[in-house]
Amino acid sequence: MTAALLGAVSVGPAQAAEKEGGLELSALSFNPLTVDATAGDAIATLNWAVKDGNASAAAVSGDVYVRQVSAAGSTVGPAFDISYSLQPNGSAMTNSVSGNAQSSTYSYDFSVPQYAAQASANWAVVRVTASDDRGNTLTVDKDRLSEFANIVTAKESVDSTGPTYEDVSLPPDAPRYLYNAAKPVTVAYYIDVADPESGFYKGEVTVAGPGGQTASGKLKVVTADDGNTSCGPNTGGWGSNEIICSVSVTIPAAAAAGTWAVSRIGLTDNAGNTSVYRNLNLAPVHITQNATLQAGDFSITPKAVNDWSEQQKLSITMKPNGVRQGLTSVTVWTDTGCGGSITEAPAISDDGTITVPANMFNRSKECIITGIALVDGAGDVAAYGSYFDGPDLNLVATQIPDTTPPVATAASLSFTTIAASALPRNVVLTADVTSFAGVNGFSVTVYDSAGRPVSGGYGGLSAVTEGTVQIGVDLPQGLTPGVYTVGFELTDEGGLYAQYGYSNVGSPAPSGPLQVTVTDS
Repeated sequence: MTAALLGAVSVGPAQAAEKEGGLELSALSFNPLTVDATAGDAIATLNWAVKDGNASAAAVSGDVYVRQVSAAGSTVGPAFDISYSLQPNGSAMTNSVSGNAQSSTYSYDFSVPQYAAQASANWAVVRVTASDDRGNTLTVDKDRLSEFANIVTAKESVDSTGPTYEDVSLPPDAPRYLYNAAKPVTVAYYIDVADPESGFYKGEVTVAGPGGQTASGKLKVVTADDGNTSCGPNTGGWGSNEIICSVSVTIPAAAAAGTWAVSRIGLTDNAGNTSVYRNLNLAPVHITQNATLQAGDFSITPKAVNDWSEQQKLSITMKPNGVRQGLTSVTVWTDTGCGGSITEAPAISDDGTITVPANMFNRSKECIITGIALVDGAGDVAAYGSYFDGPDLNLVATQIPDTTPPVATAASLSFTTIAASALPRNVVLTADVTSFAGVNGFSVTVYDSAGRPVSGGYGGLSAVTEGTVQIGVDLPQGLTPGVYTVGFELTDEGGLYAQYGYSNVGSPAPSGPLQVTVTDS
């Protein structure tokens, strides 16, 4: 049932459609009309009927909205959305009990909540909509609905306290600095809200900055047809008694630089109780226009990197300006292809520049620097890059393509003669290799004197760019006396390969044929 804010909706066009033989709400009633929900949710069955004067209509669907209504007629808390459909529909909460498009009936067991703001509460159908497959629509508002038995009166457990919050935080990967010189910036917060009785409904978070400037954002619980409850994007769960909500607050362009923090939280539950928390200082972020502390002349070295076999170090250089009381820190943020760094109190060189590190991960295609933040001893902040909602830094390091296959410069076997009675046994193939990307895999084949394969294997290796690799070659039991030749293939991190010692492909073994003689004794 989807919580939604509802107001009176004019029936005008729908009434005209009814007069022209269109859709009509012909019946609606609760049964029973009174329930006792003090011990838990109580069931009141809602029955209704829809007529369609269009003889060619074949499908009907719509929504029925139920909401708590005070004695004065004002609504309290969210509306519960009951979706219905004539035909079986996986997204509708209820389907037709009987009939066809011209006259259909529906039934739904409405669960009257246990808690309300007073001991007796009215739950009323405040809006009904319908549509058919011929383009006809119907909207019936609360004034017309008063002609039906559209209210169930419930004895309630009283909820007299508003919601509480447990925690307010920024997402773990969210920036703590934001650049707002040319455009507004949006800050996302998580807030853990609890209301053990009627449940949390809606709220507002206010963020305060220097000079009394404020900005705010609203949050609200929404329950989908499947019962899955959410409160803002990237949240979810079942129920609203304790829920983590996400709320976004937009700080205007050129708003005062400095620390902005959550200063006020207002929370309202489903019974209409509101809690307000003031004079807070939570989840601070720093807003900057890079007006006092600044940096320029950004560069990255190297710009082309061989990271095929291991990660590589990068250097980020820049020239700060307007530093007061020394630099406290410089932080570098990157995309997923690499890793940033936090450098405490970086030294400023004689030429006025500073250099901080980043890491380009093994086999990454590129490393993009997405953000650089500088903080000085006076508390001034300068933030650059898309991570902080600023212009791109255009600092990119790319992987050098792997275009050269690995090379074996020498190869040998650990023994060259073995008796047939000593089989099975592994002979070790040792190869001296050079590789731009690093040798990380192999395959081997053992041939008899007629060139027929009698054994083989493959596997992985720790990447070697310059050095020795060792490969176990299986000599199985049952080999007859004779001369056997070993061919091998080396594969690098980029997927390039070189073959040695095979009779019809590749190159000869670099140190001559790799052969083992099996004797009969």
